[in-house]
Amino acid sequence: MRVLVTRPEPGAAETKARLIERGFEPLILPLTKTVPLQPDIAKTLVDVVAVTSPNAIRHAPGSILDALKDKPVYAVGIRTGREARSAGLDVVNEDAGDAEGLTRRIDADFAAPCHVTVLCGRVRRDVLEMRLKAAGHLPRLIEIYDTLPLEPSAMEIEKVLGEAPVDAVLLHSANGAVQFCRLMRDPFTRTKLLGATFYCLSQRIADALQPIAPKRTEIAASPSEESLLSLLAPKG
Repeated sequence: MRVLVTRPEPGAAETKARLIERGFEPLILPLTKTVPLQPDIAKTLVDVVAVTSPNAIRHAPGSILDALKDKPVYAVGIRTGREARSAGLDVVNEDAGDAEGLTRRIDADFAAPCHVTVLCGRVRRDVLEMRLKAAGHLPRLIEIYDTLPLEPSAMEIEKVLGEAPVDAVLLHSANGAVQFCRLMRDPFTRTKLLGATFYCLSQRIADALQPIAPKRTEIAASPSEESLLSLLAPKG
């Protein structure tokens, strides 16, 4: 089973390894990339830290990590928690799953108003900060990285997809899905993906595919890669 991976590096390489372990043939074609923003951290009150993705740790300057080492950290998921712990942060919760879950866990453990420092990306939904504010907390966002589109050339696409059809496409973000819709304007790409099933990490990502209206779309039960990969089943 040939599986197209569209997420940025280094996540794409991690997904590739997991696919190989499961007996699939991964095809790596990142459609976005993450770049650091080098923000500063002003001296202010910090009761708790919320981290929304592994990239918010990978791209964080040492000055920010050092300033937050003694603060309790709530991570959106296990992979994010692992990155934060490796960076020396004090991870106390890593099973929230999404922004709503992060808010519920912080709200359960800290009385409002609580000063929440959020390490996040520039391209994001505003769910976490809005939920925290609605609960009476005081979020302060530090944008650690940006997400930029990638436009692979026709030669790059043909090299990755090869001669055989693609059986499955993994989509980890709405930004990646938007880029993928642009990719599908190419006749060669459309031909290779005629029989593919599109596996999305969330309903929002699936909704972003509406311009190409894929016939076969499946959505992970929870916003984790383990849940996403569990949808894949080898043919035959």
